[in-house]
Amino acid sequence: MMNPLGYWKYLAATLALLATTATAMAQTGAGPAGDVARGAYISPLLPGSHQVSLNGIPTHYQVSGEGPLLVMLSPPWETGSSELSQRFTLVAYDMPASGDQPTADHLEALRRYLKREQIDLLGYAQGSELAIAYASRYPDRVRKLVLVDSPQLIKPGTLVISADSSHFLKDISSFLLSSD
Repeated sequence: MMNPLGYWKYLAATLALLATTATAMAQTGAGPAGDVARGAYISPLLPGSHQVSLNGIPTHYQVSGEGPLLVMLSPPWETGSSELSQRFTLVAYDMPASGDQPTADHLEALRRYLKREQIDLLGYAQGSELAIAYASRYPDRVRKLVLVDSPQLIKPGTLVISADSSHFLKDISSFLLSSD
């Protein structure tokens, strides 16, 4: 027979174990149906639409394709994005049309959220301004920079092409996939 103090210690330990198990199940959504865990890690690079808050700003981006990561500023760019996503994991960063304007710091928050040391950036039209601002502020975080239809100041190591070019997608891919 168990002494009263031992009984209460055993009961307290059992209740603590049950409470911990119930809390873990509630946080993960685990249950008999085998649902996806609510508290489980979900990659920020899963294909599809993503909505997150970065630096207090609601941020939307789309992920498609497989291959090296390419962050594209100023989507939608229907012609190029479908072809680029055949060679790259394309992150189409949705720059807001009004309200909170994205900054280099906001784009840096996205890079950190994506858990990448460096990113390749493609700035299209007005997205080129943000791409240049980001590359200027965080030069060690940009591996390669591509500007399309951008009249801004171009720096060495930047590919300059026109979207009217019949082979601009090939040029972009060759530039980004080159080893230098």
